[in-house]
Amino acid sequence: MVIWTYTLTKSNKLQARDAHSLDELQKLSEKASWLWIDCLEPNDEELEIIAELLKETEVINAIKNRQVFSRYETINDYLLLSIPLVTFKDKLETSPIYVFAKEKRFITVRGTDSSKSIDNTLKTFQDCILKLKRSVFSPFIVSRLFHEVTNENLDGIMALRERIDEIEERALAKPGDKRISKAVFALKRQISTLERVLWVQRGMMLDMREGVVPAVESSEMDRQTLSYAINDISRELSLIDSYGNALDSILRLQDLGMIHRVERILIYLTLVTLLMNAIMILLEVDIFHILSG
Repeated sequence: MVIWTYTLTKSNKLQARDAHSLDELQKLSEKASWLWIDCLEPNDEELEIIAELLKETEVINAIKNRQVFSRYETINDYLLLSIPLVTFKDKLETSPIYVFAKEKRFITVRGTDSSKSIDNTLKTFQDCILKLKRSVFSPFIVSRLFHEVTNENLDGIMALRERIDEIEERALAKPGDKRISKAVFALKRQISTLERVLWVQRGMMLDMREGVVPAVESSEMDRQTLSYAINDISRELSLIDSYGNALDSILRLQDLGMIHRVERILIYLTLVTLLMNAIMILLEVDIFHILSG
């Protein structure tokens, strides 16, 4: 849809402008002492521009497929991270923010779902620019993005809780509804996916905090931000674990409902059998009286 660029003015203010061609970005890159290129919902042409900037084409397929990388990658002289943002509406969806970082260049490729995280990161970055050296701009932005995405992921996790509550109410009202079991197993699969995504995110943040990610040397401020985000994501993982237990309880409720249905059927069959036996006995008595005359 659009490629935005952010550069620094002489007064250390972020200056935003859009870009429409590779030539325009290359000229801006040569002039700017520091540059952030933000590509929102890129089409094929814009992805080709990003590939030219990175001098790498294979990663474009990963972006198109919304692949979440389990660890950091290196693309020529850029560090590549994928920061997974999750949303839950009708189903769980993952929209990674792809980050390509080096000391004086920073590129993000993303979907519209991440706009809030990007905007909040930009505001925080602008507020803190005077406190930062340009050599630590990239790790600062990455740590803030992790922090913002972790906060946003909580919204998706809470929406998932609401869906579980809805299914639980349906199970209590209609324990024999077979569609409930299908919905539960579908949610369990999505929870499993979400859990893997969050563990990947947590692992990347731990690597950054421990300083093992090349080209991103975190400052003390960044490490504190990452620590807060790591604690938050640990709590989110605990919530997800409780969701799995809640879904198991719904399945047990379904099993109990099935047992009760079977018990009711057996009671009905027993009553019918007793009634039939009583009728047969009465018939036999009548026949005996008739024969004995």
